[in-house]
Amino acid sequence: MKATFYLLLIIFMSSCSYFDNENTLDLIPYKLKDKYGYFDLEGKIVINPQFSYASIFNEDLALVKTTGENGKWGFIDKTGKFIINAEYKEATIFSNGIAWVVKENSSPTAINKEGKTLFSLNGAEKVELYYEGLAAFSVPDSSNVKWGFVDEKGKRSINPQFSEVRRFSDGKCAVKNKDGKWGYIDKEGKIVINYQFDGADDFTNGKSVVKLDEKVGIIDSDGKYIINPQYDYADIDKERILISQDNKIGWSDLDGKIIINPQFDEASIFNNNEITPVKSGDTYGYIDKNGKFVINPQFDHAFPFMNELALVKSGDKFGLIDRQGKYVVNPQFDEIAFDVAIYLFNNGKIKSMYNSVETDYIDVNAITNIINFNNPEGLSFSSTFQEIANKFNKVDTDFNQYSEVNVLIEKKEINKNAEYAFGVIGKIKDLNLNTYSYYITNNKPDAFVYNLILKNKANSKTETITKAIENKLKNYTLVKKGFIEENYTAIYKNNNNQVIVTGTNASNVIVYILNKNFDLSNYKSKIQDKKTEEVDTTTYENNYMDETVVDTVAAPVEE
Repeated sequence: MKATFYLLLIIFMSSCSYFDNENTLDLIPYKLKDKYGYFDLEGKIVINPQFSYASIFNEDLALVKTTGENGKWGFIDKTGKFIINAEYKEATIFSNGIAWVVKENSSPTAINKEGKTLFSLNGAEKVELYYEGLAAFSVPDSSNVKWGFVDEKGKRSINPQFSEVRRFSDGKCAVKNKDGKWGYIDKEGKIVINYQFDGADDFTNGKSVVKLDEKVGIIDSDGKYIINPQYDYADIDKERILISQDNKIGWSDLDGKIIINPQFDEASIFNNNEITPVKSGDTYGYIDKNGKFVINPQFDHAFPFMNELALVKSGDKFGLIDRQGKYVVNPQFDEIAFDVAIYLFNNGKIKSMYNSVETDYIDVNAITNIINFNNPEGLSFSSTFQEIANKFNKVDTDFNQYSEVNVLIEKKEINKNAEYAFGVIGKIKDLNLNTYSYYITNNKPDAFVYNLILKNKANSKTETITKAIENKLKNYTLVKKGFIEENYTAIYKNNNNQVIVTGTNASNVIVYILNKNFDLSNYKSKIQDKKTEEVDTTTYENNYMDETVVDTVAAPVEE
């Protein structure tokens, strides 16, 4: 089936929430250059462009993101004033007075419209908006995820057990089992329509669209077919069905009888409107419920009506027309927030694209506990290289004669969010001039090196991990901290050793555990109070042990 603009929007938002509102917007978020603001239905700028992202207003609040590299999400009123401060890494819009938010390294948390915490959903991977009092959430599984539901008090009312879920509507929710088949459950989690479909939509007025063998049809609330699977696509449009056949869109009645022949390239359902936008050829116009054009195709894009007005695009600008097709606000806006399209093309049932959040929590201790400052990987500074090689089942060919950075563990998994590499620094390999063969020396290491390789949710948490490691060094004395170019670094010492902690820009945290006599004066001289010019950090990503960093460490004090 042809991937049309309108149908893509409907399909894209298949995991969003349903509302009963009609299409009503009084402030429209728009983008000017790289910032979002709001204008009203007279085209007047009400909130100046100042946000990096912005949603439509819902329950009198809009979700916005502040600008800058570390922009955060918060909620504003219709004057542009922050009602809930921008302090969240992720957030949803409000639904029935509840929004989901996520702070740095935290689980999804439910808040009310005053910003007060209601509860947190620890252990949840992803959480969606509430639908009929229940919100879907997922938890990690051995191979994928499992979905369940939580009520508005935070109680897990339906345990995670489904491969995929949609949302509750008409008291039912479509769910997918491990075999890839869809059925429907009630609010107790009981199967009320057996697993049998290849795809399933939400119920609307006692009817739902289901898919079987690449075709879709319509079922009633008992799971019986009203219209057998025969269309490429279908959407319930109140008292009629929007259908797609042979890449063209039309409408049938609830018995499957065609009432508007499939002839349009794109279309949106009527829902509460008497007219709806369609695409014919290269332009968009509006038809009535008989399929007759009441506003001729003439626009580059056309949106469903918001009561008496509709957004249209002419050339490269957006404006507003009335039901006669006359401009109320001339085309003058360069870009409308995508959130507006999501809302309008789903006829007010889907309020926003900001409908779910993912946890930002990682188990920091599980990652940092891998580092042993006193006996790294069971070794000490009194261990000889021959002893170390034997412990790790290494021979002389495993080492490079020309490098004093020697990898013992190339990559070992800590958990799904981190791996680590481990090595030693020192002259581990030398050449016997009598036999011209290499051998492992009995020298002792100058330093041990841990390289934490962060991935998945930990990928951007070098600062969090670095701080956690430094917290483990409370019994050490801080010697100096700052930046070497773009990379944070800190030096600590106690009576036994010295420790360097450095966080790179490439999701690596490197920890050096050095002999207490190791001369770090050259390294300390490179540490500045502020970051300097940006540098290419790809070498940190591509190497388990980055020799560029190690080479900045001065040679040990000669005895």
